Amino acid sequence: MKFACHYLLLVGVLLSLTACKSDSGVFVYHGNPVAEEPEAEPEQAVLMDEEQLQKQRILADMLYDAKSAFAGGRLMLPAGRNAYELYQQVLRLDPENAVALEGVQEIALRYITMADAAIKGASFDNAEQYIARASRLGPDLPELADVKAQLTAARKNRVNIHELNPAALSTKSLQLIRELGDVARQIQASGGTFLIRARTDDEGRWIYKTMREAVGGYRLRGNIETGAVPGIIISSAGGGDAKPPSKAPRD
Repeated sequence: MKFACHYLLLVGVLLSLTACKSDSGVFVYHGNPVAEEPEAEPEQAVLMDEEQLQKQRILADMLYDAKSAFAGGRLMLPAGRNAYELYQQVLRLDPENAVALEGVQEIALRYITMADAAIKGASFDNAEQYIARASRLGPDLPELADVKAQLTAARKNRVNIHELNPAALSTKSLQLIRELGDVARQIQASGGTFLIRARTDDEGRWIYKTMREAVGGYRLRGNIETGAVPGIIISSAGGGDAKPPSKAPRD
C-alpha cells in the first residue's frame, strides 16, 4: 500500500514537470514575471536642458540691452555699449536669432532716416557717413538706394545756408525784413528753391510771406520745416557744391 502511494506521488510530479516544458523541451517558469524598473533619465540629458535654459536667459538679457541701446540712440557708438555690438554678440551664440537680425536692419533704417534729414539740411558730408554705416548693415535695403540717389541729386545743386538772427526774428525787425528781401531776390534771379527752417510753423509762414512780398508776389518755390536754429537753405541749379559748415555726425 505504501509503495502504491509513493508511485502515485512520483507520477504526479512527472506530469507536472511535463506540463511546464516548452515546445523545445526546456522547462519554462510560468510564474508572475518580475516588473522591470523604469530607466532613470540620463544625467547628461538633464545637464543639457539646464545649459539650454541658461543660454536662453543670457540671450534674453543681451537682447534687452541691445534694444535699450537702440532706444537711447547708441547705434554703433560708444564701443562695447552700442546696439550693433550687442546684437552681434547674440548672433555669435545664435546665428539665426530673428530678433537680433531684425535689430540690425532697424539700425540700418535709422541711419537712412538720419541721412535723409542731413541731406535736407544740406549736411552732405554727414549724410554720406550715415549712408556708409547703413550700407554696412543693410546693403540690400531699397530705402538705401533711394537715399543714395537723393544725395547724388542734392550734390549737383549749389547750396547756401543763410542763418537768421533769432532775436531779430522774434521782434520782426526792419533789418531782418530787408535781409529777407535780399534773399528772396537772389532766389528769384537764380530760379532756385529753398527750405525755410523756423522755430514754429507760424514763424516759417511769416518768413515766406515777407520774402514773397519783397519780389512783388512772385511765386517762390520752397518749403517750411521746424527746427531749433532758424535759417534759409538755398539750392540753386548749377555746378559746384558749396559745402556749408556742419557738425560731426551723431552716432
